[in-house]
Amino acid sequence: MKNAVYRIALAVLLLTGLCGCWDQQLLKDERNVSIAGMDNGPEKTLKTTVSIRDITVTESGSKDTSETHTVVARSSKHAQELLDEQVSGKYSNAKMRVLLLGEEMVRNRDVMPYLDVYYRDPRSPLNARVAVAQGKAEDVIRLKKTGTKTIGLQIDDLLRTMEEAALIPKVTIQTLHPLDRGYDFALPYLTIREGMPTMDGIALFDGVRMRGKLDADRSKVYMLLTDSHKKNMRLTMKTQGDKRDNGYDYVTIEVKKARRSLKIAVANDGRIRVNLWLKLRITVIEDPSNHLYKREVMQNLERTLTNHMNEEAAAVIGKMQRSRHDGLGIARRLMSFHPATWKQLDWKEEYPRIPIESQVTLRIINTGIIR
Repeated sequence: MKNAVYRIALAVLLLTGLCGCWDQQLLKDERNVSIAGMDNGPEKTLKTTVSIRDITVTESGSKDTSETHTVVARSSKHAQELLDEQVSGKYSNAKMRVLLLGEEMVRNRDVMPYLDVYYRDPRSPLNARVAVAQGKAEDVIRLKKTGTKTIGLQIDDLLRTMEEAALIPKVTIQTLHPLDRGYDFALPYLTIREGMPTMDGIALFDGVRMRGKLDADRSKVYMLLTDSHKKNMRLTMKTQGDKRDNGYDYVTIEVKKARRSLKIAVANDGRIRVNLWLKLRITVIEDPSNHLYKREVMQNLERTLTNHMNEEAAAVIGKMQRSRHDGLGIARRLMSFHPATWKQLDWKEEYPRIPIESQVTLRIINTGIIR
């Protein structure tokens, strides 16, 4: 009994000596950024725009509001200091959801130095999504609200939905650093249509600069070619070769299974050749002609869709090479398996000239419940 009392007394004494949460930072004391944007500033400076989200609670319920601030600074940290001088309360980007990069900036400047501050601060929002905005990021952020959502929440939800549908790659501040040697990244591309932020494909990067863009339809083909897709990707394609715009001429498919194979061969004289095979298993989820109960019609449709996908694959690969965008990771494989050849290459000059042959095969495994 005495031992038990002694132990309890000792435990209470030790608890009184424990320190509290000395480094706490309360959310109620901070002004949290939901979305930030970077653009070119005058004389090679950085123009930063942020949207700060506030939630006002009243007897009738809660209300989302936001305020927008823009500063011109020498660096990202300098921009944070200037914003802290404008914002009532302590400025914080710990809860930032999206970082937008203006197209004018990423086409002409290396954006990585402006991301350095995020990798050094332990409270940085490394899981914030990164996207490119057509023109200037400031124009998108100054929309403030779309419907009942603030602009930060709207774009974050939009990007998340597109990622889940395998229409765009998921890229965060964390995945951008360190840059993967031998592989170029692509970012979601946003534009404004009728006052609403809208997904308009993906931006292709050559190293740290944007060199090209794919529209929304070809972005899906890009995701398949780069083996970045998920299940249930949907594509709508025209099945007739004429120029009529007839609803019966289109079919919508859903990719149930995809298998990609990439082979890189280096000849004795150093010439590089790349072959890519893509096998798709699909379900037809919309076919207004409703003739798929006939085996001959279904086989013809398979051939038509296969030819269309091969044409699209060739077009996407051509665009990637013209943009010097190695989204297939060819350089990475050369580094790993052909180091002697890699050391002799001027990759930026050689990559656009490499013959890349793609072959897509497609098979219909289901046509829905209608027979």
